[in-house]
Amino acid sequence: KPSADIALDLNMPLRVVQRVKRTWAEIGDVCRDRRHKGRVPMLSPANSKHTPDIYLDEIQEQLFTQHDLDVSLATICRTLHRLGIGSKKASERCAEARRDFLMEIGNEPASRIVCADESAVNILTSYRRNGWS
Repeated sequence: KPSADIALDLNMPLRVVQRVKRTWAEIGDVCRDRRHKGRVPMLSPANSKHTPDIYLDEIQEQLFTQHDLDVSLATICRTLHRLGIGSKKASERCAEARRDFLMEIGNEPASRIVCADESAVNILTSYRRNGWS
């Protein structure tokens, strides 16, 4: 059937019908694969692994200060989900192991206890119950 008749039947521009017919003849399909699917994302899974307990507004602030990008919180959330990164609830520590530790360390005087695994305290992380993973 001629392209002009198809265009009239489908109420489409003639050039669209011609382009679709030419694509069909070339590759056997009506649509070509997209070469590029948008811009290269600024976020990567490595960004969230660095600080898994970061809030979306903190990511937004870092993107603005480090890359001069002003993006919405919704865009950041969608991008994280597209990367397969979701917000997870932090798992509780084993209550039995904590109780055993307290029973064992409870009799020691405070002057004998040395804690060396934390070199700094972040007051925000003590309140955070969720993280990105």
